[in-house]
Amino acid sequence: MSSSPARIYIVDDDPQLREGLAHWLAQAGYQARGFDSGSAFLNARPQLPAGCIIVDMLMPGMTGLDLQQRLVATGCSWPVIVLTGHANRPDVARAMEAGIVAFLEKPVREVELLAAVMKGQAHLLGRIEMVPDPDLAHRVASLTLRERQVLGLVLEKKLNKQIAGTLGIAETTVKGYRRAVMRKLGARKATELVVLAIRAGLYNAPKS
Repeated sequence: MSSSPARIYIVDDDPQLREGLAHWLAQAGYQARGFDSGSAFLNARPQLPAGCIIVDMLMPGMTGLDLQQRLVATGCSWPVIVLTGHANRPDVARAMEAGIVAFLEKPVREVELLAAVMKGQAHLLGRIEMVPDPDLAHRVASLTLRERQVLGLVLEKKLNKQIAGTLGIAETTVKGYRRAVMRKLGARKATELVVLAIRAGLYNAPKS
């Protein structure tokens, strides 16, 4: 995607999580680089191109909010997305005060992560919020009611079998609807479909 941020930086001490998030982001067309600590990222940052930062709330040595505050102190306004396994109101309040772009609970859903990244991208471009693509919004509006229902369940990461059970239709019928939705939105794969749906304004990143 031409409007994607140059880089996405994943700061987390869990290597499996870093790799998993990087895989999701790569499928969506982004370039990601991982760091195992806040200090490692801060040491590298002066040589890095601007990008969106995804950071774990609780890490040894430096928390996600600590990292964000260190960045602000150095004049860096790159958008920060915080992940946490134990969200609570004080944490959310601190995140809001710190200017975090999004505060997501683990296990984070793909659609939540991508929506938050796109919101971060909007911030990098100087916009407060992501503006829906009018052409994509028009394509979504052209979907039938059933196609919209199928798309909504795809955004929830439901399998074809699960969608069929929810809607009370055959799995082969679900596949037909999915093909129609992908054709109308211009998607070639499932992750791209999610990205296009978000760009159309169907899903917004949770408020920080």
